[in-house]
Amino acid sequence: MAFLSFVGRVLFVSVFVLSAWQEFKEFGVDGGSAAKTLTLKLNNISNHFTTFTGLQVPIFEIKSLVAGAISLKALGSFLFIFDSTIGATLLILHQLITTPVLYDFYNYDMEKKKFHQLLIGFTQSLSLLGGLLFFVGMKNSIPKRYSIPNHGTETTKTFRNVRDEHIEHMKDELKQARAESEIMFEKLKHTQARLNETQEELSECYQEITRLTRELNENLRPQTKRPMREGWFR
Repeated sequence: MAFLSFVGRVLFVSVFVLSAWQEFKEFGVDGGSAAKTLTLKLNNISNHFTTFTGLQVPIFEIKSLVAGAISLKALGSFLFIFDSTIGATLLILHQLITTPVLYDFYNYDMEKKKFHQLLIGFTQSLSLLGGLLFFVGMKNSIPKRYSIPNHGTETTKTFRNVRDEHIEHMKDELKQARAESEIMFEKLKHTQARLNETQEELSECYQEITRLTRELNENLRPQTKRPMREGWFR
């Protein structure tokens, strides 16, 4: 399981590693294509911000932003591979900043092809953000060790101890259930024996009733008259 978890983390951050490597190769003196794309996106955001608030967005160097994004992705991915919540937090920070800026589908009409392309990228970026949040939540909700008092001294209770205790508890419950089932089986056997005895008694009673009925019918049967002789009336 530990190896599978490691492989899963490597595969998960591969998108960040490949993106950081590509941006690093194209960085050059002006920040590369990433800086050009980011410049257009930030200009649109600055125009919207100025239109709605009347305030001017301060000018900053786009090249530094690209370098910061590369650093966040590289360092965050490296730490995340080794099961670190700090690495996941850095990647979450990167996603929160770049997702609404790079995938600005809200600046396009729904009929345009660009709208759907950016919307797909936005949802994919949100799915990565959701996976990172899930990782951090699981790490915080299931600590690796529990501290418990033991005769005035502090000891550690690992997951293996918790699992063994749970198994022992399940074994005790299974033994108790088995004992109860044996008791119920004995009661059923006793009940079956009583039913057999009752059936035999009923059979004897039926035979006795049959005999008495036969005798009663014989006693109530009228006696047959003897035939008279012919010479009596002559």
